[in-house]
This record gives sequence, C-alpha cells and structure tokens, in this order.
Amino acid sequence: MCRMFSSVWPARTQHQKAIMSFLLTRRTALAAAASSAAGAFAQSPQPGATNTFVVPMSAGSVADLLARKMGMQLADATGEAWVIENVPGASGALAARQVLRKSADGRTLLWGYSGLICATPLLAKPALEFDPVTDFTPVCTMSASPMVLFAGKDFPANDLEELRAFARTQAEPLSYIANDIGSANHVAAESLLQTLGIRGLHVPYRNTMQAYIDVAEGRVQLGIQAFGLMGSQLQGANRAKVLAVLANKPLAAEPRYRTVPAQGFGPFDIQGWFGVFAPRGTPEARMADLERLMSAVLHDKAYSEAIVQSGQEVAFRGRAQTRRFVDEEARRYRSLLQKLKLI
Repeated sequence: MCRMFSSVWPARTQHQKAIMSFLLTRRTALAAAASSAAGAFAQSPQPGATNTFVVPMSAGSVADLLARKMGMQLADATGEAWVIENVPGASGALAARQVLRKSADGRTLLWGYSGLICATPLLAKPALEFDPVTDFTPVCTMSASPMVLFAGKDFPANDLEELRAFARTQAEPLSYIANDIGSANHVAAESLLQTLGIRGLHVPYRNTMQAYIDVAEGRVQLGIQAFGLMGSQLQGANRAKVLAVLANKPLAAEPRYRTVPAQGFGPFDIQGWFGVFAPRGTPEARMADLERLMSAVLHDKAYSEAIVQSGQEVAFRGRAQTRRFVDEEARRYRSLLQKLKLI
C-alpha cells in the first residue's frame, strides 16, 4: 500500500501561511503575483472550491515544496482551496492512477515529471493500463533539473578526459549511483558512458543523502543526480567534487562547473523536468484558465527565485509548446532506452 499525505491550503488562512512562511520569500511579492494571477482567471473563481495537486514524491522533496508554494499563490489568487496529496511509489504510477480516477474537471492535477511521463510506461512490469503521454493533457512545464556527475574528493579523475583515461586502466566497470532503471539520471549516466566509450555498473539508490555519502566516502565511485538534490552538499563540506554538468548550458546556480560540451564531448542534454498535467477530456475553458494562472505564478519573481534556489532552472512552456515537448521527449526516451537495451 502507498502512503498518502494530504495538506490543504485554504485561501487567505493566516495560520497556515504562518506555518509555511519559510516557503514564501516576500509577502509583498506574493500579493503582486496573486493580483496578476487573479487577472488571468477568465472564468469566475469559486471560493470554497477545492483543487488538488497529486505529487508522486514524498513530503519535503523539491517537487513537494514547489507544489505547496504554487498552491499557496493560487489560493491567494483565486479564493479557492488547493490541496497537496503526496502519493509516492511505483515510479509515479500510483499518483497518475489517483488523478485518472477523478473526474476530468481540471480540479485534480498531476505534478508530473520526466521519468513518470516518458520512462515509466516503457519500463513498468506488468505494463500500465494507461499511457501518461496520451491519457493526460499538459497544462505547462515549470522547471528543469540539470544533472551533475560527481565523485569523492580523492577520486583520481577531475574531469571527463581524466575519467575516461582512468576507466580504461581498470579491469572492472566503474560503479555509479543513480535512481531506478529508466530514471532521468540513469539514462543520462548510461548515455554519458557510451559517449566516453567506457563501462559502468549501475548501483540503484533512492535515498539521495545516502547516495552522496557513499560516493563521498568512496564506497561507490561515481554519482549522477539532479543538481537541485545535491547542490548544498556539493557546495558545502568539500567531501565531493563535480566532474561535469550533463547539459549543454552551465548551471545558473553554479556556472563554474564545466558542461559536457565544454569538455569536448558534446552536445549532451538530458534533464529531468516537472510539469502540471490534467486528465484527458478536461474542458478547454478550464485548461485555458489553468495555463494563464500558472503562467502568472511562474513569471512571478518570488516563485522563479524559489526554483533557482532549489537548484533547478525555470522552464515554463504553455500548453501547445508542452504538448510538442512531451511528445518529443517520449520519442527520445524510447530511442535512448532501446539504444541502451533497456527495452
């Protein structure tokens, strides 16, 4: 059984705002964002109505915190309640099922991510009874999560060229930590190994902090993870070092880390991303309202700063652009997983 956590954010409830004040960078910025978002609402808001973000990750995760901040700003804008339900498990499939069981009225939304939408339907055994690409309609994407390749501070290589040279002296494949098979960081890791022409041994981890500790202490040689989940550790205690950013552009939060193309092995760009999805069949008017509301929040400085501070990058796309992006990502994941002989 999955564990489901639920939090409700009624509009203008001062007690709840005080409890979660650490999520809000500036109250005045929120007020401005609320005014902007309210102006974007084409249909009349329904005070007392309940909306839900179903988040396929645990409470306290980056996805959870950004969903809560989004919900609070939308509550201020619309006078409606926004609920956060955490439904982790089965690589996001449990959360997706939860949304699809609800009425397609645009009141229950999936806080989706790249692995759930593009990889889970290809890798799930038994096969899923739904297809996240076709059974959901995208509202928007919000953020992207660039990956970093890191190692313990005493690891003999400091960049990709040195890593390739070191790997070719080893009789055994280099061990590396990533999430489950088919996750964005696993696919990125295997693609990088192929690019470098070296062998690797995947060691699946779900606990990000334990993964960092085991790489830092040398029990596993390499780690590949979203910078947003590792940034504070990598910037802090000097126990690990970044060998490369697995993207074409430098990190906004840490431009000093060199990208794969900057080291002569590009182009290379496999990133995780978050987006909001509604069940297929959600009324057009509701979809248009959701797009306008979320666009207003995503373009608010306080929210965009929260994304950057989490180690991610703002990556807003509207409905039409997200539809094209998701279809392209699904094709790319299928091609990569086939190339890696994972499907």
